[in-house]
Order: sequence, then structure tokens, then C-alpha cells
Amino acid sequence: MSPRDGLSRPMFGKVDPCCLLAALPMLLVAGIVVAMVSVPAGLIVAVLAGLVVVFDSWANRPGPVPPTRRPRPQTRPVPVGARPRPPVARPGAYRPRPGVRQPAPGAPYRR
Repeated sequence: MSPRDGLSRPMFGKVDPCCLLAALPMLLVAGIVVAMVSVPAGLIVAVLAGLVVVFDSWANRPGPVPPTRRPRPQTRPVPVGARPRPPVARPGAYRPRPGVRQPAPGAPYRR
């Protein structure tokens, strides 16, 4: 995605602390290799440790921020004093079964 195509993302993000569990021992090994074996071999290990941190930072970069949607304007104004509609029965909601007598409003509840 080129910068001209739309939203851009940063090149790098935050470094995950767990990534350092791999990079710091590699740097320790690089120091030991430089001290005991050879400088070029130690530098190769140190560069690999740096590449691990750079790759982790690249992988954790934040994505592009999606554009915010503006709320749609109301097509018709709500009249003053209008009553809201009664709720529509949802599937699974209580509805009296047909053919079963219901108690009259205000009748005592029988157990």
C-alpha cells in the first residue's frame, strides 16, 4: 500500500517485552563469542539479536485508524409529546398460548 492510496501506518510500533527474552540472551552470547572466539562471529550474533527486536517492532505497528462515521441525520422529526411504540415481541419472549384462559386483570393470583 503506497502512501498515496489512503491511510498510512507508522513504520514501527512498540517493542514487546517478551521479545527481549530472546534478544537479551542473544546479546549475552554475542559478548561471550566476541571475548572468546572472534569479533566477526560475535557481531553476526549481535546483528541477529537486533533484527529480532526490529522485526518485533515492525510486527507490532498499529494499523491505520479507520475513518469515523458521521451519524445519519433524522429523516423526520419526532413530534413533541409523541409516545414511543410498545416493544415488539422477540422470538422466545413470553406470549400467552392460544386457547388457554388468562386471568382477568386485577384478579388475585392463585397458587
